[in-house]
Amino acid sequence: MFEQIYSGYLKPAFFFLALSAVLPVQSQENSPLPEPLTLEAALQQADNANQYQILYAQERLNQALAEAGLAGATNDTKVNLSGRLRYVGVSALGDDDEDDDSKVSLFLRKPLYDFGKESGENELAELNVELSQLELAYLIEQRELSILEKYFAVLNADNEYLRHNEDLAIGFIRFDRARENQELGLASEIEVKELQAKYEIIRQNRYSSENLQRMTRSILAEELGFPQFLPSEVSVPKLIANTKLTDDVDLLVDQAYRHSYLMKIQQKKIQLSQQAIETAKHTVGPSLDAELEFSEYARDGSTRDDWRATLYFDFPLYAGSLEESAIDRATAQHRQVLSEMQKLKSELRLKVLELWQSIRQNSLRLEGELVNQEYRDMYLDRSRAEYELEFKTDLGDAMVQFSNSRKLVYQARFDLELAWRKLEKLVGSAFLNSMQSQGANNG
Repeated sequence: MFEQIYSGYLKPAFFFLALSAVLPVQSQENSPLPEPLTLEAALQQADNANQYQILYAQERLNQALAEAGLAGATNDTKVNLSGRLRYVGVSALGDDDEDDDSKVSLFLRKPLYDFGKESGENELAELNVELSQLELAYLIEQRELSILEKYFAVLNADNEYLRHNEDLAIGFIRFDRARENQELGLASEIEVKELQAKYEIIRQNRYSSENLQRMTRSILAEELGFPQFLPSEVSVPKLIANTKLTDDVDLLVDQAYRHSYLMKIQQKKIQLSQQAIETAKHTVGPSLDAELEFSEYARDGSTRDDWRATLYFDFPLYAGSLEESAIDRATAQHRQVLSEMQKLKSELRLKVLELWQSIRQNSLRLEGELVNQEYRDMYLDRSRAEYELEFKTDLGDAMVQFSNSRKLVYQARFDLELAWRKLEKLVGSAFLNSMQSQGANNG
């Protein structure tokens, strides 16, 4: 029935909206978005690389990758060229009368072993990369929900405009008829003023709904990353929400613990804090380096070597409380992250329950609104028939009430869809569909 309502009444209305909505001319020209805009096309912009949120998250990921590369290069072989240009005053007592004492040396140095410090820092950097990747994926997921919500806001604004537009037309007819009747002596001045006052309120409401159309489209365009292109027409999407859902909320909660990006992000933060403790244990530690030196001298001398091979070792004997303090700080951060995990679990439990209740409530609400829609449809048909037979009728009121009932059906349907898709993000579409089937079987 929902699709029949749309095909029978809403398509012509949206065509009228496309002609009457006050939108910028440039929104129709060279737009990267299709006209009419579909939900599928809008959702494809969730990972739009030019959108500022995605840009910020991508640069954070790039920074994490750069830091991982930097950590991995700590113990790379280093090659340095060192030299000097020096002239000296030769002693008259010496055998060498060469005054050029210049030197050039090539050094190759390689850290051989740092007793776990490098591997710990590398692991920490890799975990940071994985965390940034999860945060980017979570951002895209949340942007999909945000786009969905703003898309529905546009459709609701269009329905609100339709209702007020019909109300405006009927209000004007009543006011204009009253003026005519006043001229004929069939209506008093106060009756005309009363209808005029009502008409002015209707005009204000209609103007507000027109402004809401423009504002919701602007908000959607900003979210999509194309603020200069406001969609003139937005099509009603195919909706996937189903009214059948399992009663086992605890099962949904357990699945949210396993599937949701929020939990995966927090688990990665716990791994990071654990690795930070291990890395802190190597704040002060021994190291072993090897170095090769090749030199060329302007002056010859018995104490000057053409090459040297050296092993350097460093074994700290005392560093105060530096390492202990680093470990204490990392441990405190780890405990803080663990407490944040408990908070997140509490929030997820409540969120799943809230969405479960919202799905159940909006399913019941939709059933009621569809019944009211059917009643208003029948009432409108009767009023139209009485009007054609020139009976006294409330055809205008019937049309407004029908338009309002249609708006309420859409709002209920959109709210149900939004709650369903939010729950789907937390537990996964496959899991939710399986629970939906179980709920249907149990029902």
